[in-house]
Amino acid sequence: MNRLHSILTMIVLLLTIHGTPLDAAEPLVLAKDGQANAVILLPSNPSVAAREGADILSDHLKQICGREFQIVSEDKLKDATVKDEYIVTQAPGSTENFILVGEGKLAQLLGATSQNLGPGETLIRTYPNAIVLLGPKRRPTSDENGTRYAVALFLEQSLGCRFLWPGELGKVVPQRNTIEVAAIDHSFTPKIRQRRIRMATGYSDRKDKGVKRLGFDEADYHRLRKSASTTVSQDSGWAGWHCLGGSLRLASGHSFGYMWEMHKDKHPEWFAVQPDGTRDQSRSPDRSRLCVSNMELIEEIARDRIEKINRSETGSVSIGPNDGGQTGFCRCEECKKLDPSNSRKLVNGNVALTDRFIYFWNEIAKRVVKVHPDVTLMADAYAVYAAPPVERKLHPNIAIRYVGIKYNNEEKRQQDRKDWKAWSTATDKLFYRSNFLLSSRRQGVPFIYVHKMAEDFKYLAQHSLVATDLDSCCHNWATQGLNYYVCAKLLWDPDPDLDVDALIDDYCRAGFGSGAESVKNHFLYVEEVTRNVAAEQLNYTDPYTPEVIDKLRSDLDAAETATRDEPDAHERVAFLRSGLEYTDAYVAAFRIFREHEASGGGRLPSETKLRIRKALDNNWLVSRDMFENHHLAVNVATVAYGSWSYFARFYWSDPSPEIRERVESR
Repeated sequence: MNRLHSILTMIVLLLTIHGTPLDAAEPLVLAKDGQANAVILLPSNPSVAAREGADILSDHLKQICGREFQIVSEDKLKDATVKDEYIVTQAPGSTENFILVGEGKLAQLLGATSQNLGPGETLIRTYPNAIVLLGPKRRPTSDENGTRYAVALFLEQSLGCRFLWPGELGKVVPQRNTIEVAAIDHSFTPKIRQRRIRMATGYSDRKDKGVKRLGFDEADYHRLRKSASTTVSQDSGWAGWHCLGGSLRLASGHSFGYMWEMHKDKHPEWFAVQPDGTRDQSRSPDRSRLCVSNMELIEEIARDRIEKINRSETGSVSIGPNDGGQTGFCRCEECKKLDPSNSRKLVNGNVALTDRFIYFWNEIAKRVVKVHPDVTLMADAYAVYAAPPVERKLHPNIAIRYVGIKYNNEEKRQQDRKDWKAWSTATDKLFYRSNFLLSSRRQGVPFIYVHKMAEDFKYLAQHSLVATDLDSCCHNWATQGLNYYVCAKLLWDPDPDLDVDALIDDYCRAGFGSGAESVKNHFLYVEEVTRNVAAEQLNYTDPYTPEVIDKLRSDLDAAETATRDEPDAHERVAFLRSGLEYTDAYVAAFRIFREHEASGGGRLPSETKLRIRKALDNNWLVSRDMFENHHLAVNVATVAYGSWSYFARFYWSDPSPEIRERVESR
């Protein structure tokens, strides 16, 4: 009997908001029979996030029901007040209901304030004739976009909108004449305070090379990208919609690019001894390696960082080593003494250099915190210093930017997870700076790993994860877009109980209607292929045999048939198909080459060379078509820069003259 009473009590609690049983509460009607039934209210002095959120909301409500929703400043409703949780006004022509975007006088009178909201937190709450959407507005805060986030969450969770990929084709905006909202009382603070995915939308020298290899120019690139990315309603872009943002103001990055040019003449001893015995860094002057045991160097860097903090009043500075380049790490005896003999052995047989770098970072930190005790110094767990330390403890003011965990090598992934956990015992601030989104960037072929990614984000979030900087969204939306979508959702809420299968189901249902099940089968099969790549450490092109392509094609055929009477869903299936047909064209030459190697290898016969040339000419044509007509499906400009150099071994660098002439004559 007591157990039954407890259950009934819990049900009553769950069905009650603000003391009113939900089954007794009328839904809030924002539009009825195609007519707007609410006005959007902004505070008298709205924040940037509130103003932008109001515009986004107004646009989407119009797109849903076809009617304008007026945006009004509260100071225009001078007599408006709150009685018994109702907004009351005598203003002529006022509508029945109100949508309050941002914290103003009326929201406060209703009891909805930002007073206790954390960075980026969202508050969504309904009242008898109003709904409040707001986030923090006070300064200083590391994320003042909560009001805009609240609008996007409301559009998704209550009105069914989705933003699958950039551009209007990727937007799902349900159409209906009446818009009703059930009771809501929701607040949420993102656990990951800094949520960044590099969106890689800028134009660079590398991208320029790829664009020109396809026979286009920079103006074509900007024109086609703008056209493909434009949406009917304002939405702050795909990244903004998915609440990417926030900042811990952690100054990360490779921080010693200036050292060689500044100090090479007076202090050559500050630089790493090379295999030839010199300390010359001229081959990579902006990526110079340092002699990290040199105490004068440490003193100089500490002075420089103290001055930088003094000038900018920043709370963080970077002491991360330079990346890459053509010089090696220091071979002097003093530096080598800092490397414990039981450090992890690297692939080249040398030991990991983590302990020597922790010595270097700690010595800098000791000096800096004497002047600025609250500063955070950012260092890296990366490459030869990715392994956790063996002997040294990390200074408490040092945070670590961890570069690891990818999905093309399962053995390495498991080791990286263990390393992350070890680093999480050394610092409570771990900054996840992974390159996993770059997988297959040089090929653009399907590569999906959403279940492993969800497993990892839940794990990282439980072990000191505070910020991300993920490099990069490569804009292969037809072949890898599900990764980007799920990644954004995990950054907002890496809840251990988050059901990634439910997220995939929602993505497929919202975007592909009656073709949802077939599209889901397509994604899950690609994920199975991806697991094989990771388990067997294959090349990205290896698994895409004609049999695999046929299986994926049959799933899309079924989705195409199922969506014949659903134009938007049908067009999205075609978008996925363009990525698959591109994949078939791209891997064709690799297939022919593998056949040649399987039959004994050696010099390529003339007939095989001709087959490969025809395949690569076709790939050029398909890539050009992708660039022009499905610009966001696969980022062929990046592929053309990043992997077409591989084709030199096939004796191909440009399309055949007759192929180019055919294109130019159109």
